[in-house]
Amino acid sequence: MDKTIKLIEEPFSLRKERKGGAASLVLSALMLEACRMIDDGMEIPHIEAVARSTFGLADGFLARMDRIGIFETCGYLTAMSDDSEAEDPIFQKYFNFFTPARCLAEKCEKGRTGGAALLWKSEAGEDKEPDDFMLVDLLIKRFQAVAFITASEIVEAGLLEIAEVEKLCREAFGWQEGPFAMMNRLGIEMAMRKVTEKMEMSHRQEINFPITMLLIDQARKNEPWPLNSKIL
Repeated sequence: MDKTIKLIEEPFSLRKERKGGAASLVLSALMLEACRMIDDGMEIPHIEAVARSTFGLADGFLARMDRIGIFETCGYLTAMSDDSEAEDPIFQKYFNFFTPARCLAEKCEKGRTGGAALLWKSEAGEDKEPDDFMLVDLLIKRFQAVAFITASEIVEAGLLEIAEVEKLCREAFGWQEGPFAMMNRLGIEMAMRKVTEKMEMSHRQEINFPITMLLIDQARKNEPWPLNSKIL
């Protein structure tokens, strides 16, 4: 298991090392979800606008992937979903969750044959939220659910504590609020409902969507996350 596999450098020290890191894992999962929305027929300007409004970002996740590199992102996701090491903790936890979306794999292949990477944002117009309220709500739920399960998983795995994840997302990613604060604002019961709905959607597509016992136990208690306390 190669613990050096990362997409971006860790802004803060991890409490232990693991393949994929923590910051790369959360960010790549959200960029992957944006790609899966394209696979599901959503328009890029809508996806990007909802991503920006959901997390308070200057740019959406597809624009972020353009800056990091489409080939680099696809390579990271491929490594994270590698099933050649059955004992790999990442594969055991996430299984095929990180498998590159169809549109991403196709774009990388097109880039290889054409000799240059293509950019998502060159294909889209100005970001604009869709007029359909139900569609906006669906996209928000999908992004939030992915943020919630990945954030809780890196805490459960002992890579970071809750307060450190909050700092990572606010200071390094530029979110207006961290994922645990977001869950507290929504209410843990509502947050868990969004996660469960996304899990059911993913399973219909035969994509794993791991929900941590940490998140399940917090939902059972129906209490806010202790944002400044150790819980492990």
